[in-house]
Amino acid sequence: MMLNINQRISITQSIILLSCLSAPCQAAASDGSAANSQLYKWFFQGGPLVWVVLLPLSVVTLSLIIQYLLAIRRKKLIPNEVKKQFLTSVKESALSQAMEFLAEEGSFLARTIYTGLLEKKNGREAMDYAMTELIEQDATAYLRRIEWLNIIGNVAPMIGLLGTVWGMIHAFQGIVIAGGQPEPADLAGGISTALVTTWWGLIVAIPALAAYGFLRNRIDSLSAEVAVTAEELLRQLESDSDGNQ
Repeated sequence: MMLNINQRISITQSIILLSCLSAPCQAAASDGSAANSQLYKWFFQGGPLVWVVLLPLSVVTLSLIIQYLLAIRRKKLIPNEVKKQFLTSVKESALSQAMEFLAEEGSFLARTIYTGLLEKKNGREAMDYAMTELIEQDATAYLRRIEWLNIIGNVAPMIGLLGTVWGMIHAFQGIVIAGGQPEPADLAGGISTALVTTWWGLIVAIPALAAYGFLRNRIDSLSAEVAVTAEELLRQLESDSDGNQ
């Protein structure tokens, strides 16, 4: 059945209107209390892409954000105890004790200082090179860990877009079934699916990308602080050694 210009404009206007009012239309088209429940509107109406993919992905994203925020902290990577214990050992001229403590402590700062001290016999240039290499390796390892958030943040909108396309296909099928002059209720289901999946894709992507950017900046900042702190502590070791001599 061919549609004239006015009919096409009318259908387009109906789709645009329904995209803004999809939730009320869906409530009117559905029966029972389930259609009016938020669970139905924001979860089940989105279809399998929401139930099977986006909803579990949101849980995974939240758990990763919490895990990374707890793991990548200044207190954990640059603990004050390392600096205090190292300076104490330096004052007591107990370098072997400091080395043992650093090897067991295992924080970012402790590993950096320990690596530098291993090259002490080769001179200061070798110590600086070894520490720089370790800082770059550890920073890269942390960045690779949080890369999952970047992947999720880029994939989630694509999944939402897939749901959008599927919902619009369903809506246009309703137009065909209705002979080109559908009622709003004939389109509400497909448009609701399109909007809900898009909404869930953004709900997953926005926090993931925001957390990724925040953690990336934190890693860069902490890596620079580790380099400066390790340099200061080793300079303190050298000055105390010169003083003892």
